[in-house]
Amino acid sequence: MRQKLFEYLLDRPSGATPRELLDLVFTQPGADPEFGPRFVHALLAPDPRFVWCAADGTWRASLHDLLARPLRATGFVVVDIETTGAPPGVGGIIEIGAARVRDGRVVGEFQQLVNPGARLPAFISHLTGITDALLAGQPPIAAVWPRFTEFVGDDVLVAHNAPFDVSFLNAAALAHSGRPLSNPHLCTLKLARRLLPGLRRRGLDALAAHFTIPLSDRHRALGDVRITVEVLFHLLELLAARGVVRLDQALDLQHHARDGRRFVCRLPREKVEQLPAAPGVYRLFDEGGKLLYIGKAKNLRERVSSYLSNAAGHSNKTLDLIRHCCDVRVQETGSELEAALEEAAAIRRHQPPYNRLGKHLPRLALLKLTVADEFPRLFITDKLAAGRARSIGPFRSREEAERVLGLLTRQFRLRTCAGRLRPAADASICFQGQIEACTAPCAARVSAAAYRRQVDACLTLLAGTMQPTRTALTSRRDALAAAQRFEAAARVQRDLDLLDMVERRRRTLGWVVAQQSFLVLQPATDRQAVLAYLVLSGRLATRAALSDAAEVDALAETVREQFARYQLTPLRRDEVDGATILAAWLRDRGAADGSVFRIDDGSAPATQVAEWRAACATLLRSGAPVCADTRAYQPIAQPEDERQGGEHPQAATAGAASD
Repeated sequence: MRQKLFEYLLDRPSGATPRELLDLVFTQPGADPEFGPRFVHALLAPDPRFVWCAADGTWRASLHDLLARPLRATGFVVVDIETTGAPPGVGGIIEIGAARVRDGRVVGEFQQLVNPGARLPAFISHLTGITDALLAGQPPIAAVWPRFTEFVGDDVLVAHNAPFDVSFLNAAALAHSGRPLSNPHLCTLKLARRLLPGLRRRGLDALAAHFTIPLSDRHRALGDVRITVEVLFHLLELLAARGVVRLDQALDLQHHARDGRRFVCRLPREKVEQLPAAPGVYRLFDEGGKLLYIGKAKNLRERVSSYLSNAAGHSNKTLDLIRHCCDVRVQETGSELEAALEEAAAIRRHQPPYNRLGKHLPRLALLKLTVADEFPRLFITDKLAAGRARSIGPFRSREEAERVLGLLTRQFRLRTCAGRLRPAADASICFQGQIEACTAPCAARVSAAAYRRQVDACLTLLAGTMQPTRTALTSRRDALAAAQRFEAAARVQRDLDLLDMVERRRRTLGWVVAQQSFLVLQPATDRQAVLAYLVLSGRLATRAALSDAAEVDALAETVREQFARYQLTPLRRDEVDGATILAAWLRDRGAADGSVFRIDDGSAPATQVAEWRAACATLLRSGAPVCADTRAYQPIAQPEDERQGGEHPQAATAGAASD
């Protein structure tokens, strides 16, 4: 444990508070404000590698004592190099520029062209103006290196995007002295990110424009050095205004995350760079192998790589997760939809500490009708829930849901008020009741039977029988137009247009949660299998990977066996995640996201099965019929613990997807 804290403090010259060290060691260190500091003191005080700084309230590595010196008394060497464009190596540098800074002014400069021993790429010559002819008589890096290191001495190196310049300088140092440079270094790019969070860009050109620094000899080493020197002077002023007056504090600040703590990521970069660029699910673990987080990704390599960078968009919780995770494991799923479904199932199964149930689900805009209540209520919600309530949607936006809510309340005069209703004749009527947009069951102005007829009429429309409502609206529009009440007629026409939109959305399977049944066939990313999602009465019944005719026939048999049972049962709690994900997918899907087939009854006739087979053949990469494909793809089964204890178990499929 001490070694782990020592390695952490090696990268943090200004030290860390006891709380920060506790957070590094324990995922949940507890809330006792006195025990934590005492525990850290008992652990570190006997070890001479650690020093307690009472003035700052921090622990730090004793070897950093020399860095605790004032910035105003620190010598800097601002450096910039031009390269061949190749990776760091002995022959990569073509020019070195440097300037020594003391007490806020430049006291010396260094500039030298370097012969790389190879021809320059044309784009490098075009960018820098340095040509092969210009480099022909220049010394190699071996001859330049001793003079450069003598110029630098023990001063602090400063560069814009310092990791780039320092990587080339360290390669040269290893080649000519056998060890990398030991000088601490400041990066003006990283400091600008911390000190100027409002700037959209922080490249050298952008910072020069921000500080009104004139650009001269851009993309030549000494020219860029002179610009960086001016940027450094401005940043030193900002550091002082922020109370950062010591070198160790400045060295730490450039690595701070948005939560004010040092950014630390212990995920192995080499492993992350080898992850597949494909859809899937990733799992993050701590050093003891404990599962911390489960996430999905369209591109696994790109998504996990985002944890390696100190991005401004990381939340405090994400930064805490990054500091604790040490390993990643991934599972390719073949499609984004499959990744979302597998992520939801895994989170519900394992409940990792950095996942919140429901937080990973897409946000929806739904209308909900509480049909089980004596006086059902119609309102807007952003998530599905278990039970017998009818959910209508998802809509493309909350604004669209509000427009449809207005249409339904105007036509059927249903209540939208919150809370449990207790009708009383002396109850105060709300505004909706006063303008007769609601039949006011709260004031006992309508019987339960009459109100139920209003609800049934609304459900009839949502089930697809829209002609009575359309006829009534058309008659009203025509009557208003005949009476020359054109503005009122236009409002009714807008209701007719909205009704048409509702009908189109229902007809094109826009509403997965409206008790509809259908089959989604989607190609896997590699086009080697077809991913099938069977939805019965708005619920995900089966997920499978199809590779032969027998599996298509088995899917049809599942429809025949399960169709009626799903229609008779309400949405279960463990079915909410799948229904929500499918609802959002149907809302957002594009033309290339697969095929959707409506299922009107449980017979699954031969003609319908033939359509499924033909669609599978089209979606496979080879285009060959599914029945001719003998590749051994296993169906993607629901986890065993999620198939148990329900009123209608999922269709059994072989081959469980494991963690």
